[in-house]
Amino acid sequence: MRPFVTWLVVGALVVIGLFAARDALRQDEAAPAVQAARLDKRPHTPPSSDPPRIAGRRGLVRELRDLGANGFLYVVDPGCRRFILRLPHLRWTASALPAGDCGTGQAPALDLRFGLSAVQEAAETIEVGLEAWRFSFRGTAPAFKPGGTLTFVRDGTLYEWSVRCPAGAATVTFRGLRTLSRCRRPVEGAPRNIQEVVWLTDRDYAAIAGPERGASLLVVRRRSETSLFHAIGIRVGALQASPGGRYLAARVDGTLAYFRTDRPGARAVAENGALALSLAWSPDDRYAAVATESGIRITTADTLRQGVDLLVSAAALSWR
Repeated sequence: MRPFVTWLVVGALVVIGLFAARDALRQDEAAPAVQAARLDKRPHTPPSSDPPRIAGRRGLVRELRDLGANGFLYVVDPGCRRFILRLPHLRWTASALPAGDCGTGQAPALDLRFGLSAVQEAAETIEVGLEAWRFSFRGTAPAFKPGGTLTFVRDGTLYEWSVRCPAGAATVTFRGLRTLSRCRRPVEGAPRNIQEVVWLTDRDYAAIAGPERGASLLVVRRRSETSLFHAIGIRVGALQASPGGRYLAARVDGTLAYFRTDRPGARAVAENGALALSLAWSPDDRYAAVATESGIRITTADTLRQGVDLLVSAAALSWR
């Protein structure tokens, strides 16, 4: 009986030893994976949210005060960070903020009166809305009049979502800060084959109209057209207007060009071969800020030449 018990004990010890060896091998195989997982979970240092340093700040502040420029300049840097720069003090008022499309895509059209935004959702679809309310329709080139009316282009024709609707017209209820019923109506007297439009007042606007490589930049005042520029064999687009409607900018075959709305002619925004990345006007139309590869120039809006140069990299600008 004793030999049997002895062999039973020995067998049990062998089995226990085999299981222990198997577990040890599994632990050894899993160790690198566990270690790798632990390494992956180590905290990574986030990119700095500190605004860029402005060299020679004191002297630049004196120059800006002499120039008379003031307000808040919204700066999107090449790293897709957005900062707010107070003028003329050159003080950054916030750490990095979300920068949206970083100035590389089409910004939404905004209506500050009713709180609506409109964006080109797809090639032929516009989405307008506020918070939970959304409405999509076919069209391109969304833009708001200063009074809050949304306009768009469909098949080369300029339309508006008007509150002046004839009896029996199909309407859509726009739910912004105010709820209004609107109907789609063509804008009377608008040029044909419109590509883009920006509104100068509730009645006057600038438009790019014509074929893709032969379009004209027009200003329409009281239904009277004035041609500022005609593109021959080149593309013109990305139209923008200054807050007061005195100036325009557009991309002419990729080069940022500058126009006055009261006279024909175009000139490049930057000089000495510099590539202009973005242009923004002060709210009173007196000043402009130009972002180039070398920095930001703040200057008078009617010249865009001499001004105060900041050695700050920027991909996009806006002025408020």
